[in-house]
Parts: sequence; C-alpha cells; structure tokens
Amino acid sequence: MDHLFRRFLPCCFLLLASLSSQAKSGLSFDQQSTEIKVKADALTTTVPFKFENKSQEAVTIARWDSACSCLNARIKDGKMTYQPGDKGLILIDFELGSFSGVQEKTVMLWTKDDSPEKPSIILTVKIHIPVLFEISPKTLFWDQNGSKEAKVISIKVNHDQPIHIANHSGTNESFPYTLKTVKEGKEYELIVTPSGVSSPAFGLIKLTTDAKIKRYQRQQAFVCVRRAK
Repeated sequence: MDHLFRRFLPCCFLLLASLSSQAKSGLSFDQQSTEIKVKADALTTTVPFKFENKSQEAVTIARWDSACSCLNARIKDGKMTYQPGDKGLILIDFELGSFSGVQEKTVMLWTKDDSPEKPSIILTVKIHIPVLFEISPKTLFWDQNGSKEAKVISIKVNHDQPIHIANHSGTNESFPYTLKTVKEGKEYELIVTPSGVSSPAFGLIKLTTDAKIKRYQRQQAFVCVRRAK
C-alpha cells in the first residue's frame, strides 16, 4: 500500500499544480499538456489548446513566450479579453526544421494580472518525429588522462528505403575515425580513436546522406575528451 501511495503522490502534486495555475489565471484549459506524432516529412504542425473563463471576472491575455524560436502561439480570432463563460482557442504552430526524435516544447502564457516573472499558464507539447537515420550514441566521451581506446557510433536506417552516406568529414584532427559499412544503405559504424587524451577536446563528425527528406540529409555526431575533475 505504501508503495502505491508513493507512486500516486507525484501525480497528485502535478494535478494540484495544474489546477492551482488555472484557478489563478481564471482560464480553465481542457488540457495543458499533450503528445502528438507527425510524419517523417512534416515541415510544420499546429496544436490546439481549448480553454474557458470559468471565473467570475473578465480575463485578459497579455502575452505569451517560448524558449524556442521554432514555435509561435496565436489566438483564434485575435480575441484577448474573455468574459465569464467565454471560450477560446490557442493555436501553437511549430516549425519542425531538422528536428527528429522526441521534442518537448513549452509556451508560457501571461494574463494582465500575472507578475512578469511568473506566468499563470504553461502549455506543454511533446512531439514524436520519426528517426529514419538513427545515430547512437550521439556523443562519444573520453576522460582526460584516461584510456584512449577506440569507440563506436552505430548508425541505423529505420526506413523502408535505403539511405546512403554520400560524404563525411571531421572538424578536429585529434579524433581520427573510420567509416565502416555494415549493410549498404541500412547500417554503418563510425570507429573513433582519439590521437590523445592529455587535454580537453571537442569535435564533430558531419555526415551528408542521399535521403529524400531534407531533415535527414545532414546529420552529425559529437566527440569529446572531458576535462578531468
């Protein structure tokens, strides 16, 4: 029973926090977080958030903001002030760019009664973008003054059509590497052996592919010698 209580308690806190923020703003959202899937070739997507003023006073939306320039919020019909009982719709537009995998983004919403430092509403969207060209791990690490053994980055094509690596290059000669073809158009390996680990270093391995979808045409992996603690 204690185990179940401990698992349930964080959910209660999240629910209470959500209800508290909605009560403070006066705007009640059908949901403040959502999760969507998009197609591999999607360039943009729009996520709707419905809300209602369930308070006894008019509520004016003052502004919104996000840490990511990839998205923009807009209010349907441009209406900013909502009387008690009024309903509205906020649309969040995402420019998906070169993103792939799971991307979680937030939009902060202020009403005119909110302090500048604390928005009363935070809307969260988790977007699943197919990973057709999978690089794992994205970063290889070596420790300063540690072993400089070879390490491997695996590349896998998760698509019904092959994707070939057309060109590749490294940005730091301290990380010489070999590109190995395991299965043409389907699976590759980058075998990296640093020339030295006596000092911190960082580099990129850039890959250009023949993928038809633009977001998978330019990929990169990272290599790093971490500073000794």
